[in-house]
Amino acid sequence: MVEDYGAYNGTTIRKHLPVHDLTTGTLVELFGHNAIDIALDSGTPLYAVTSGTAYQITNWTIPGFPQGWAAVVVSDVLKDDQGDPIAFLYGHVREFDVPNGQHVVGGALLAKSGGDPDDPGAGFSDMANVHFEVIESPHPLLAHAGTVNPHQFLENLYAYAATNPARCW
Repeated sequence: MVEDYGAYNGTTIRKHLPVHDLTTGTLVELFGHNAIDIALDSGTPLYAVTSGTAYQITNWTIPGFPQGWAAVVVSDVLKDDQGDPIAFLYGHVREFDVPNGQHVVGGALLAKSGGDPDDPGAGFSDMANVHFEVIESPHPLLAHAGTVNPHQFLENLYAYAATNPARCW
């Protein structure tokens, strides 16, 4: 199951959005969730969307909640309209497969998914999933929240890749 939670509105990254709760099937108000959550088994391999530098974040969390782990790839080929690198964050990671700061190619194994409460790095999660964000920022490792709608971004990326396949990887 995939859930898409909206987009950054240019004024504030953190705002209340109605979100479909995967565990209960209800609509609830969550604060600052701008990502795609993909429900999958804990331990599922996660691969880099594009080439770039991979980082391990072990303090990715909502303040006041358990510490979460995330893998981030700061692209070396994809840039935003201001020329800043675009980053991709994979949250609720339970295991990293590349060293911090290592360059990876598109399609490289980054990490294993987590999210089950007993997984290390689950953070604020009660079921196995990967939380996927797209960050357009001059300082993507400090952004702490997706800044663009990841569903729309990937749709645009796929359209671009269809006409420029060598440039995306």
